[in-house]
Amino acid sequence: MNTKSEKIERRFQRILEIIPGLSIWILLLSPIWAGFSIPTFIINVFLVLSIYWFYRALLTPIGLFLGYRRVQAALKIDWLHEIKSLNREKLPAPEELPLDLLPNYLIVLANYGEPYGVIQRTINALMAQNYPKEKIYICLSIEERKAQKDPDYANRLNLLRKEYGDFFGDRLLLTSHPFGLPGEVVGAASNRKWGTKYAVEQIESRGEDISKFLITAPDGDLVFHKEYLAASAYKWIVSPKRNQKFYQTALYTFNNNYWDVPILIRIVVINLTLPVLSSSVLEMHKRETWSCYTLNLDVMKKVDYWDASLSIDDTPFYWRPFIYFNGDWECEVFYIPLSADAIYEDNYVDNHKAQYKQYLRWGWGVITFPLAIKLLSKNKKIPLWLKFTKIYQLFEVFVFWKVLAFLITVGIPVVLLVNRDLNNYVYSYTVPAIVSNIMSLSLICILPSLYYKLKIIPPKPKEMSKIKYWFIILVEAPMNIISLFTFSFLPFIVATTGMMMGQRSENKIKWSEKKVVN
Repeated sequence: MNTKSEKIERRFQRILEIIPGLSIWILLLSPIWAGFSIPTFIINVFLVLSIYWFYRALLTPIGLFLGYRRVQAALKIDWLHEIKSLNREKLPAPEELPLDLLPNYLIVLANYGEPYGVIQRTINALMAQNYPKEKIYICLSIEERKAQKDPDYANRLNLLRKEYGDFFGDRLLLTSHPFGLPGEVVGAASNRKWGTKYAVEQIESRGEDISKFLITAPDGDLVFHKEYLAASAYKWIVSPKRNQKFYQTALYTFNNNYWDVPILIRIVVINLTLPVLSSSVLEMHKRETWSCYTLNLDVMKKVDYWDASLSIDDTPFYWRPFIYFNGDWECEVFYIPLSADAIYEDNYVDNHKAQYKQYLRWGWGVITFPLAIKLLSKNKKIPLWLKFTKIYQLFEVFVFWKVLAFLITVGIPVVLLVNRDLNNYVYSYTVPAIVSNIMSLSLICILPSLYYKLKIIPPKPKEMSKIKYWFIILVEAPMNIISLFTFSFLPFIVATTGMMMGQRSENKIKWSEKKVVN
C-alpha cells in the first residue's frame, strides 16, 4: 500500500470513528438547537419517538411470552435422544455430518481473572452434559504475563491436568498465551485466538477432521445447562447451510450469584436477560455474536479466528464470517439456558463501580462501527440492500437506542425551556400531556415482564422472608428508571465520545478479574 493510500485509509477510519459520537451529541443536544430553529418539528419528532417507544414496549412481553414457552418446551426434551432419532438421509447436506451425526465439541476457555473455583464450576458443568464425553474437548489458555507474577495462577495447568486428566484424557488441551506477540493487544481476543489455534493444531495433528467439530468460547464464569451442547448440536445438524450460521441461546441469565449482588446490579442484569429473550423470538435476524456462541470449527479457522489486534472480541467477530460468506451469515437460536456471574465486589460502592466498568467495556463495542462499515465498503459481492440494512442496524444499535430514552424523557421540557414563546401555543400543553400518557401506558407493559422475571431468576434465598422478598421485587420496578439513565446510558456515551475524540479502546479498558462471593 502506498503512502497516499495509507493516508486515505486512515482518514476514512477516522471519519468512521467520529460519526457515532457526533451523531449521538447532535441528537442529545437537539432539544436545544432545534428548540430555537425548528421547535414545532422537533416536538413532533419527540412525540413520534414516544409512540415508537410504546410500540417496542408492547412487543417485549409478546416476545417474552413466546420465548419463555419455547424455553419450557426445550427443557423437557432429551436432545441427545432427538439427535439419535434423526434420519440421516432426510437431513440437509448429510455429507457434511459425522457418521454418527454427533459433532465433536471444542470448548475454549480464555482464563485470566476467574478464580480457580469458577473454572472448576464451568468444567464440572461440561462434564455433566447429556452428550458423549468422548466428543467433548476442552482447551484452557492462561496468560503468561500473569503467570510470571503469580505462582498459584501459573500452577493452574498442573492442577487442571491432575483433576480432569482422567475424565478428558488427551481431549484436555492446556496452554499458556505468550505476552507481547506482534500485532496483539491485551484481552480475551488474543488469548482465545492463541488457545483455539493451539487446539486446532493438536486436533489436526491427530488426523481428525475439524469440519466435524463445533466450537464455543464462553466466558470462564458461564455454567451450561446439561442439555446445552446437545441442543446446540441438534440445531447445527438440522439447519440448512449449517456452517454459514452461528448458534446462540435465547436465555442468557446471571443466576450464578443473582441474590449476592446489590439491587441495582440485579436490575441491570435482568434488563439484559429479558430483552435478549424477547428479541431472540421477534428479531433473530438482528442477532450478532455476543458472549457465548457456537459455530463450525473449520469456519473459525478459515476466517482466522478472532482479531487479536482488538480489545473487544465478541461483537467484532461477527463480521469476519459475514464478509467471508459475502453476507450469507446469520444466527440460529435455541432455548436451553446458560448462566453467568453478575459483577460482584465485597464493597457495595466498588460493586457499582465494577458494573460501570463492565458496561464501559461493552460500550467500547462501538469500535465495531468503523470496522464493519470499512469491511462492507470493500466487499463488492454483498447485495447493496443488505449493506444498507446492516448500516442502518449499526446506527440503530450504537446511536439511536443509546439516546432514545433520554430524548423522550427530557426532550420536550428542554425545548419549552429554551423557547419560551412556545408557551403561547396550545400544543405546548397538549403534546407533553400526550407523551406523558403514552409513557404511562408503556410502564404497564412492565407487568408481564415482571412475571417472566420471577420465572427466570433463582428462587428467593431460604433466609429471606416472603415480606422482604416481595418488598424487594416491588422496589426494583421503579428503580429501572435509575438503571436506564446510569448503567444503560452513561458508559455507552462515554465510550462513543472517547472514540470520537481519538481514544483507543485498548488504552481505556482492561480484561477484568472477576470476584466471587466469599
